[in-house]
Amino acid sequence: MAQPMPPLFEKLPRGGAFGVTIAYTLFRSARSVFSKGVGKMTNRLGKVLLFFFFGLVVMDSCLAVPAQISCIFDVNTPAKTPVGDGVFLIGNQPVIGDWKGSGVALSRITQRVFRFKGAFAAGSKLEFKFTRGDFARVEKSATGGELPNRVLEISGSNPVSASFTVAAWADQFSGSAEPNISGKYESLGKVSSRFLPDPHKVWVLLPPSYGKSGSRNKRFPVLYMHDGNNLFDPQTSFGGVDWGVDETVNYLANSGQIEEIIVVGIGNDKARNDEYTPFRDPKHGGGKGNLYGRFLVEELKPIIDAKFRTTPDAASTALGGSSLGGLISLYLGLRYPTVFSGVIAMSPSVWWAEGQIIPWAAAQKIDPARIRLWTDIGLNEGKEALDYCRRFDKRIKAAFPGLKRYVYKEFPLASHNEAAWRARFPQALTHLFGKQSSIPAQPGDDRKSQNAETNQKF
Repeated sequence: MAQPMPPLFEKLPRGGAFGVTIAYTLFRSARSVFSKGVGKMTNRLGKVLLFFFFGLVVMDSCLAVPAQISCIFDVNTPAKTPVGDGVFLIGNQPVIGDWKGSGVALSRITQRVFRFKGAFAAGSKLEFKFTRGDFARVEKSATGGELPNRVLEISGSNPVSASFTVAAWADQFSGSAEPNISGKYESLGKVSSRFLPDPHKVWVLLPPSYGKSGSRNKRFPVLYMHDGNNLFDPQTSFGGVDWGVDETVNYLANSGQIEEIIVVGIGNDKARNDEYTPFRDPKHGGGKGNLYGRFLVEELKPIIDAKFRTTPDAASTALGGSSLGGLISLYLGLRYPTVFSGVIAMSPSVWWAEGQIIPWAAAQKIDPARIRLWTDIGLNEGKEALDYCRRFDKRIKAAFPGLKRYVYKEFPLASHNEAAWRARFPQALTHLFGKQSSIPAQPGDDRKSQNAETNQKF
């Protein structure tokens, strides 16, 4: 017959029940065996087992699963919300999508009120937003400005009930808002493409000396950056925090830490998931990155080179972005080695399409001595994202052992957001455009070779 545990053990945390049961059973069995004829050893062994037993209890109790707290969120939506549209919750927890896909659909309570029911671990700090299915239809302020992530801490042991109000949706504004950019810049407005369904806004940040009498014939390297909405102004940036690209570039150039450069910011739109992904993901779709690449290489870059005093060769041209923008930067930077030689890929979504970018990148033919590549990840971005980035790093180093200008860094406490990318952008910028990083042009780096690369079929 099974022996019941003493009352002391019945009061231990539920999470420790398994360890307690195993340890206590072993303790009783050992004591029974050794008590038959072993004499004094029994007492000594009993003491050892007793200490071992309590160690297991403490360890198992520490590993106890946190309590799950039931949560109900009611969301009031604006009167202009289309009648047939659903409302979604997306955020930094697996239950609400980990910022991937559309998140979780809410239940309709009335025509304008939607409800989320779920549970989160006690002590969780939620960061989230409401959308109508994608970030082209994310919630906005009443005037169309970007909003910081909503934050809610799940504390205590009681169920949580909260109400939220959405003031407006992103797609219900004309999109005429222009960022407030420090320094010299030009807005090209919306640039149309024969490859993409919608035009893209483009902003061009010019170097401090651009147009001055002493540099009228000087040409400048160019950095093309995706998610241009997030680069210059918190009012137009996702989450209400921008990268501070204008201030950072101007400061580093004026202080002599980097060479003067032109930055081309390319705005995103509702097709971001399609355009920033080179492979189709079975869950999230996408996979039209090649078309976006053709827009950049065949249409936008010729406009920039014709209108501004650029140094158009690959040695002076780079790409940069974060998340999916980091993924497409990696892809296009390696896809067009005669057009681009530098890549900034912050927190790249290497996990997309089950990591297809990893074997693809390792199979490319690149010159390890010429490419400048910066990749990084924050340690608070989730295990999956971190694991995939580490796999990418390991595979790239194995495939290209002579890669001298490659950097992979992990940043403690850094999350997947604009604030984190803003903080480390100066390091990436210095890696690509620090004066020690210049790469001499080679014969293949001219407009003719770029056009040959551009016209190939894919």
